[in-house]
Order: sequence, then structure tokens, then C-alpha cells
Amino acid sequence: MMIEKTIRELVIYAKTHLGLKGLDLVYCENLLLRELHVAAPYEGEVDEEAIAKAIVPDAYLEAIEAHCVSALGMTNAQAERESAFLMGLLTPSPEAVDAEFKKRYATSPEEATSYLYDLAVASNYYQKTKVDRNIVYDAPFEDGPKLEISINLSKPEKNNKDIAKLVHAKKSGYPACQLCLENLGYEGRDDHPARGNLRLVSLLLNGEKWYLQYSPYGYFEKHCILFHESHTPMEISRRIFAALIAFVDAFPHFFIGSNSDLPIVGGSILNHEHFQGGFHVLPIFHSKEKEEIKLSRHPGVTLHVMDFYDTVLKIEGEDKEKVLDLAEEITLAWRNYEDKTCDIIPASEGAQHSTVTPLVRKVDGKYQLFLILRNNRCDDRFPGGIFHAHPEYAHIKQEGIGLIEASGLFILPARLKRQAALVEEIARAHTPKEEYLKEHPDLEGFDDMVKALEGGMSARAYMAEVCRKILGNVAVFKDDEKGQEGLARFLRGLNA
Repeated sequence: MMIEKTIRELVIYAKTHLGLKGLDLVYCENLLLRELHVAAPYEGEVDEEAIAKAIVPDAYLEAIEAHCVSALGMTNAQAERESAFLMGLLTPSPEAVDAEFKKRYATSPEEATSYLYDLAVASNYYQKTKVDRNIVYDAPFEDGPKLEISINLSKPEKNNKDIAKLVHAKKSGYPACQLCLENLGYEGRDDHPARGNLRLVSLLLNGEKWYLQYSPYGYFEKHCILFHESHTPMEISRRIFAALIAFVDAFPHFFIGSNSDLPIVGGSILNHEHFQGGFHVLPIFHSKEKEEIKLSRHPGVTLHVMDFYDTVLKIEGEDKEKVLDLAEEITLAWRNYEDKTCDIIPASEGAQHSTVTPLVRKVDGKYQLFLILRNNRCDDRFPGGIFHAHPEYAHIKQEGIGLIEASGLFILPARLKRQAALVEEIARAHTPKEEYLKEHPDLEGFDDMVKALEGGMSARAYMAEVCRKILGNVAVFKDDEKGQEGLARFLRGLNA
């Protein structure tokens, strides 16, 4: 392996795809030589035409990471962090990216967001090759709206050695979390990803500063993250709804949403205010209006119950203040609403249980604000959450049901690729349970799936059906007579 040639190829890649030019070409090549302990540059020719066709720098980075391990004695994790740092050297500076984004935004918001996305791909911050390995499929149903299923093969999973290292690792409070601005250029460590090639842009929404970036392991097209400048906890309030609306005013081609502000029904990071969005039409946006709720005190906006698997209300109108008025009223009412016949208790022992998951998009000049009613209460029957995935579905999904999944796009663990293939073999061979568990003990709990596949169901259809049932668990008002009567009681209270 001629690492000198790889360095030259990566510099030419940066020239073609990242805008590196002029004196910076010599300067950055020398920086890479220094970092990789190489004495002199490559003297031969490289295939610039082939480099120009490369969409991502994977081939060059794989060679560099191999050199870091074999010649420099780095671990694989250290080598990956080194490659992120090197790509950061070759990518335009954060201030230059912010300025270019704003310049393009003045012409077209779509052009600006595409610029930032293309940069994330070219700089290898967005892990396109890994994301493309995900197994993604639509799951239509004859008697309900479709779901989208993704078996996530892209996000790295820690092995036992990695976990053992973390037990003895020195704890660091910097950055405070993976969303803080201080991640910009951060070298990373075993328990915190490298962010040398992260680029983001600043936005001002309703007088508050936010930062926009793309997710390194996006779950859908142009999956973006918007985080507040301050490391402050998540909240659900009129202020948050207003920020969501301000975002779609600025980027009407994107949707935006916020995870709930409570454990179990919220996201994995509750200590830093952030949103998620992108250029994608989630299944919840395809759902049909089931019933219009007439509200005499809110002229100029409409309220519909949506035909979806969890409990969803949609507010729609052209006047943002009227939309905000109704969203705030519903949220406050739901936070205090009690209906023990439906297992709904809003708070107990000083802990809040009821909240909402909001999403906003702008369609034909009208704001659509979706509110998914949530409750995180647990009891002896369901210690993981009454309105969470119930234990019988843990073999398919046991992680939290956040914004994306509650909207109909399920992110399933990588293990299911292997486990589903095994269950297909077991079903074809009619292998007895005691026999297959001896060889594959992690298939404990897959009995129902084995029976379904023996009956002719496909693995994909089975997993989709479980995801639909999980959203039924999440629904605070079930799709039965008792649940729908409970929903009607809550909605009548809005007119009181």
C-alpha cells in the first residue's frame, strides 16, 4: 500500500468535491503527511477522472485507517477518529460553510439545504455508504395507513471489548452532550463520537439561536437535527410550537418535529432542546382525516382526529397565532386530563406523565401541526410503560418510541436481519423450539414469529404487523369502543 498515493488521491478528492483549491492543496497535503507520519508526497500520477466520479471518500479513508492501524499502532476506533479529523482538515471551515449557506439561502432555501447535505456526504460526516446498507421497506395494510420499516445496519454497535473499556474510562463532562455546539471539531473518545468533519449553520428563530446540521446516520432523506445554542432540557410549550412553525416558514420544503419532553415517550437525549426534520413525507402525513372536531372558540383553524394507529390530532390554518392558540390549549388540557377507565393519569407523586409529540409542516400556505398524545406512566402490569411497546413485542422492538417511530417510521435493531433469516429457516424446516433454542438462545421469545411464518406469513409482513400493534400500545385512546368514547370525552372538554 502506497499511503503517499492515497493521500494525494484524497487531496484531489477534496479539490473536486469539497472545493479545496489553490495554495490550500499544498498546505493540506502537507498536513496529512505530517499526521500520518509520511516524509514526502507522492510523485506519480493519479486518476483524477475516477476520483471525480467518486461520490464518497470511503476507498481512500479505508486505506488511511488501515495505515493508522498497521503502521501507527492505532486501534480501529482511533483510526476512525483520525479519518474524521483528516476530513475536517479538507472540508471548508465552519465559518465559511455558514457564510456559503446563507448566501445560497438568499437565492433558494432548497439550494441552501442541498448544499449543506451534499457537503455532509462528501466530507463523510453523513455515513452514506453505511446508511445505504440499511434494509428499508414500505409496509402497506388493507385496513389502515402504511408504515415504513428500517432495519438499521448503519449505526455502529459496541462489542463487549468496547463496553469493557468504557467501564474504566475516565469520565469527561466535555462536551456536555452529543448535541452541544462544542462538538464542532471535537476529537472524540471511546464513549463520544469524533466530530472533526461536522459542519453546521446558525439560524435565528423567534429571536433565539439554533444550529442546523444533518444526522450522520440519517433515517430518511435529508434527516436534519436542529439544536438550541444552550444545553437546556427539552420542553413542550407554545414557545416550542412557535419555533417549529418559524422553521417551516424558513424551510417550507422540510417538516420538523420535537420529541416529547419525558422519558419513555421522548428521545434518547432529553437534556438538550432539539428538533428533527427533513425532506420526507412520514406515514403520519399520509394518514386520512377521520373526524373533524368543531370548536366554536377557534375560528379560522380546523381540528381533525387522524386515522392513524396512535392518537393523533391535526390542527390546520393559515394564521400561525390561531394555530398556536389551539395547540397550546390542547396541550395544557391533555397535561391535566384524567380518565382512569382508559388508564390515563396525568401525574403522580410529583412526576408528570402526559405530554405531546408535535410535528409541523407547511402545505399550500397552510400550517399543519400534528399533536401525538403521549403518556409515560408505568404500573405492575407494564413496568416499561403502559403506552409503550408491550413485553410480547420486545423481540422486535424494545427501545423508546420517539418522534420518528410514533409517526410511522420504525427503526429496528440490526440483530433482526440475522434473526429473521434464522426464523425463516426454522419455519421451513419446522424445527422444534427446544432444538433451535439450543443453537440460537437469542431466539427465545420468537415463538409467535415462527408460527406466523409456518402459516405462510413473510418475515417482513410479520415485523410490520408487530410495529403496527406497538403503535396500538402507544395509543392513549385505543381503537375500540371504550377508547373512542374516552377520546370523545377529552375532545368535548375543549369546547367546555
